[in-house]
Amino acid sequence: MSTPGINEYDADLQKTVRQTSIMRQLFYFVVLIVALAGQVSGAVEALGIPLIWAIPAVGALELGGIVVLANADVRRRLGEKATASRVLSAAIAAFAVAFNWMAHDNKLMAGFFAGMSALGYLVWLMHTENQRRDRLRAKGDLPPTTPAYEVVGHWLRHPWLTLRAKNLAKADPSLGLYTSIAAAKAEKRKEQRTSAIAKVLHRKIRSAVDPSTADIAVAVYDLDEIAVRLADGADYEGLTALIAADLAPARLAAMTNTPPPPPPPPAPALPEPEPLPILDTEEQQALPAAAVRPAPAEEEQRRAAREAVARAAATVEVPQPEPVTAPSPLGGLRADLEGILPATPAAPRPRRARTAPVTHETGDVLDIAEEPTLTPPTVIREGSLRNQVHQILHDNVPPNDRRDVVALTTMVGDLLDLDDVERLTASNYVRTWKNDVDAGRRTNGRHLQGILPVQG
Repeated sequence: MSTPGINEYDADLQKTVRQTSIMRQLFYFVVLIVALAGQVSGAVEALGIPLIWAIPAVGALELGGIVVLANADVRRRLGEKATASRVLSAAIAAFAVAFNWMAHDNKLMAGFFAGMSALGYLVWLMHTENQRRDRLRAKGDLPPTTPAYEVVGHWLRHPWLTLRAKNLAKADPSLGLYTSIAAAKAEKRKEQRTSAIAKVLHRKIRSAVDPSTADIAVAVYDLDEIAVRLADGADYEGLTALIAADLAPARLAAMTNTPPPPPPPPAPALPEPEPLPILDTEEQQALPAAAVRPAPAEEEQRRAAREAVARAAATVEVPQPEPVTAPSPLGGLRADLEGILPATPAAPRPRRARTAPVTHETGDVLDIAEEPTLTPPTVIREGSLRNQVHQILHDNVPPNDRRDVVALTTMVGDLLDLDDVERLTASNYVRTWKNDVDAGRRTNGRHLQGILPVQG
């Protein structure tokens, strides 16, 4: 069974229009007879008008509204508003309905006649409005009918998009239901893309020239038009080929199978220094100077070892960590340390050699182990640091001296030419000496007895 074409539907529509016109005329004739019967009976009963005069009088009243309405329709088709004729027609129809309602004592009958009179007038009004819209649509003054969009799928889910599709269908009658919706979606996407391009162009112009020139350029040129031209002239094939080259399976496989770069070779380990034995103070004082000094051959070997370590350290680049600033754990001792240590860093002093334990055997010459450093050894002071500090304080501090620990430590460090580490150690000795002196537990004789070496 073949589907009927548009011509068959048009022929059927024309046939239906003719049938509807005949039925409408018949319906209006019946309604008019019923309304006239009500008007005549009401005029005879209420007004006492003879029947022969009541029929033409109420007929003129009932048909008067229709005649004036037809006159208004003609004037409106000619382009006029015909406001006076439309108002007069409505007033005549309202009077006829009211007369049918008031002229009958039986209100049920009165309502029936009044309703038939109003129904006849409304049917004629609708017919004239339909004819006027058909004429306007044929002249192009009225938009064509739009597709019937779905209530839930279109109006409730996408109200603004459906309204846009309806407006497009009004402008282009060839658009159907789904074609108008697709055109509305494409138009919305194009507007969003054009707006984004226009914003970027605006920012680019403002960044390229001064603000005044940018404002002039923005006012003169249509950024939306430039955006449209850019979108129309876009090279989709070139960009697609560029992206496809990066997404080629062979390229992705090569990137996936590429091994990670090898880690950098580890830095050569520096030789660890041998542990150094420490001599007691009394044993260190008892050693002769010749025993402390190393042999010339050993000294040459140590110098060669230090030079090899220096060359290895120069050839290896060890990454230095970033300096991290952390709060000092010393807390309140910072002020004391700043007062004890000198303001400017002193020249690096060579570290003193530490000696091995001495066995008290006659005639043995000790081989002193020395820490492998890059600086040559220096001469060892006589006596321990504690005894030297106490001796300096006893010789240079009067009984009623009011200097604090910081000042006394600075004096001791300057007289003994101490480095930073030794100054920190000496500060403890100064503090204990000052506490003992202040408490009165120390005498000159005991102090001298504690710091002088014991004679065998």
